[in-house]
Amino acid sequence: CLANGRKDKEYLKWRWKPNDCDIPNFNVSVVLEKLRGKRIVFVGDSLSRNQWESMICLLMTGVEDKSSVYEVNGHKITRRIRYLSVRFKSFNFTIEFYRSVYLVQPGSKPKSAPKRVKFTLQLDKLDDISTEWINSDILIFGTGHWWTPGKLFNS
Repeated sequence: CLANGRKDKEYLKWRWKPNDCDIPNFNVSVVLEKLRGKRIVFVGDSLSRNQWESMICLLMTGVEDKSSVYEVNGHKITRRIRYLSVRFKSFNFTIEFYRSVYLVQPGSKPKSAPKRVKFTLQLDKLDDISTEWINSDILIFGTGHWWTPGKLFNS
């Protein structure tokens, strides 16, 4: 967002275009109408939060009364808050973010585990905040960069 202080505007001309595929330009008016009355939920790590923020910035360009868009609990958008919800009042929808790094619950370190093991992941148990994701109209998960060998297994 220009509002965040970026000086140059060249990036505004960037366009991702895969071979043999024509993706239409983002039409904020159409998207705002399609989201009317919906609950959109992003779940994941800092990359998901960045995507959530970017989506809000994109959608804000189509809102005339900027004061009609606000964080529901009055929070500032920071990395420390586990749950954030931005309401687009004039379109009656929210875009929420739930911080859940692995999507599942962390478990304790087994007694027989090597010292380098700090904790385990309980892959059969969703994160304890997963009940909050219920009844969303659109649910977007993202934790991909934590599942690489370098993040999971330190030598």
